[in-house]
Amino acid sequence: MPDLRRTVDLRPRPAVTNKLEILLFTLGVDRPGGRRETYGIDVAKVREVIRPPAISAMPHMPAGVEGMASLRGALVPVVDLARYLGVDSDASPGIMIVTEYGGHSQGLLVDAVDTILRLDRSRMLMPPPAMAGVGIGGLVAAVTELADQRLVML
Repeated sequence: MPDLRRTVDLRPRPAVTNKLEILLFTLGVDRPGGRRETYGIDVAKVREVIRPPAISAMPHMPAGVEGMASLRGALVPVVDLARYLGVDSDASPGIMIVTEYGGHSQGLLVDAVDTILRLDRSRMLMPPPAMAGVGIGGLVAAVTELADQRLVML
């Protein structure tokens, strides 16, 4: 199996296009505001979307880091994204988005996934206003507006 993964990792990369595919997801209804916000992540960073496996708690983790899970023998840190971002959600996360950044995998617990949105990069409002990234350490890299005028934080 490691040889297969190395082969997949060495595949030719597609040509750069002006399109970006975003997996849309929610973190539940924010209790103070009563709104269901939509978030997105670049599909290129998503390895899989699964039901959350058993999670083992680890001591001295930051708020929102639930612990570690074993995915096919690999240990993956698991983050409850609503708690990590400080969203007071009414939902219990029922989906885990397994992402890969810089060769490291992590699981993001979310309420629900919606759809994959293909959008033109020119529709992205990058970066978000300076004040928007202060409270969450700059985790919002970009913002886009959907046809129904909802804003999506990426």
